[in-house]
Amino acid sequence: MGDAPGKGQTVKACLQTLFGSIFSATLEESVLAAKAGVKDENLLEVCSTSGAGCGCTNTSLENIIDRKFENTGSGIGIMHKDLTISLDLAEEQGVPMHTASSAMQIFHAGKAKLPGGDNWACTRVIEDTVGAELHR
Repeated sequence: MGDAPGKGQTVKACLQTLFGSIFSATLEESVLAAKAGVKDENLLEVCSTSGAGCGCTNTSLENIIDRKFENTGSGIGIMHKDLTISLDLAEEQGVPMHTASSAMQIFHAGKAKLPGGDNWACTRVIEDTVGAELHR
């Protein structure tokens, strides 16, 4: 990452910003699809084969559909910590982080309601709000 110390941590903070944003968008889209009556397999097929399909999106959707919200190795607490680091760095650098800030609010809510859950468990907070869930 270069000769200056801390560049690796900076790149990791940037990467975690991207992950948090992808997670939050995937959580929201799954609830929107559920509320609109879209079948789980249709959403997964289209998302996983489109330009938006990636390991992060696909794994998130599969876990949401299968209702695997704990013990998948991707805890809310870690993402919350990582987004905090990213947003603190952005504050120090004077960089507005609109999407990451929105993602952080989803993880705040998820951590408050389901502190032992995994990232996709945050979906349940949104599902509870609108009364719909995507599942097989």
